[in-house]
Amino acid sequence: MIDFHRRMLADCLRNHAFANALEKVIVPGQTTVADIGSGTGFLAFLASKLGAKECFLYEVSDVMELSEKLAKENGITNCHFIRKHSTAVTNPPKVDLVISETLGNFALEEHILENLQDAGRFLKPGGTMIPQSLKQFVVPVTARCFLSALQEWENVGFDLTFRAAQEMTMHNVYVREIDSTDLYHGRKAIQCWDEIDLTATQKSIRNGAVEWMLDRAAVITGFCLFWECTLVPGITLSTSPLVDPTHWEQLYLPIPAPLALTSGEKLSLRLRSDSRNAVGINVEWEVRGGGKQWRMNMRRGHLD
Repeated sequence: MIDFHRRMLADCLRNHAFANALEKVIVPGQTTVADIGSGTGFLAFLASKLGAKECFLYEVSDVMELSEKLAKENGITNCHFIRKHSTAVTNPPKVDLVISETLGNFALEEHILENLQDAGRFLKPGGTMIPQSLKQFVVPVTARCFLSALQEWENVGFDLTFRAAQEMTMHNVYVREIDSTDLYHGRKAIQCWDEIDLTATQKSIRNGAVEWMLDRAAVITGFCLFWECTLVPGITLSTSPLVDPTHWEQLYLPIPAPLALTSGEKLSLRLRSDSRNAVGINVEWEVRGGGKQWRMNMRRGHLD
């Protein structure tokens, strides 16, 4: 757990983006702040150092104890520590600014959408929320290494077959460090499949459909997912494999077999994610192209 927080706080791009966003909206001596899923308290501590009047930290895990120690260590005295999940808090103090960094490698896996939908009740009229919007992108993968690594069930040997295990493997989403050279580079290769206004009412079930008309022959071996998050206008964070890396990585969606397509052929992808708290996270994807059709569902890839 502590190493997870160490990796986050070692991410200079992340830290400076949030610091710059806070500096834009905090009025010294006036702004009150709610930090949703506060972790070590880093964002609330930044807000305090920038002149926030009061900060309320909401965190349900044991890291809250460390957060209190860190506040004392740094001489920060205007923070209030509430060890509850923010959604379980009744009648919270109204604040000028709600901030939350509950973003995962798959943007919605830590329930930032649900957290911020609920946290609207923490805001005073005219208050500000950080982050403010989110875009999710997808691009075909042509590198063979990611798919080959998932097909090692075929190499166990000893006259044993693992077809059922191989099938389950294809119904999962994988966190991978994907390079720009691993991707299809045709026209309009990167497609936005979902846009979310985090300051407005949104659904936890997200649906998107994209397609590519290939302008060159390619062998597709899966898909890369990444996101771009706008903290405040002009300040964004991105997990794109085309920009400087953060502690977040990309996601790889596999397909059961390499898909060879010729120039002029169409490749289509439908995506559906469900981040309702009762569900946790589920992702489904349907692929069509080259006369093939595959449907994958994370629920089929998990051992109960």
